[in-house]
Amino acid sequence: MEPQPTPPEKKSPTWPILVNLVILVMSVMALGTEGIFGTVVGLVVVNVIAAIILAISKGKMHYVLAFILACMVILLIGLGMCALAIMGN
Repeated sequence: MEPQPTPPEKKSPTWPILVNLVILVMSVMALGTEGIFGTVVGLVVVNVIAAIILAISKGKMHYVLAFILACMVILLIGLGMCALAIMGN
């Protein structure tokens, strides 16, 4: 009896999250705390549009979910940074 071949490893689509976090950090470094809200809103809009385009074009569903997850992560981190900036910490 031959052993079954191992299935190929699945690559997780984490690059949208990483790209968004890098853009957020770079914009905070360049603009300071004054440009956080605009950057967060811009990144959320871009991620939602990318998820909608991928869903309509019958793209891979894991990429649609990755862009939605990136949108939620950016909202959580970005709005938390906005709250800290408002509080003055």
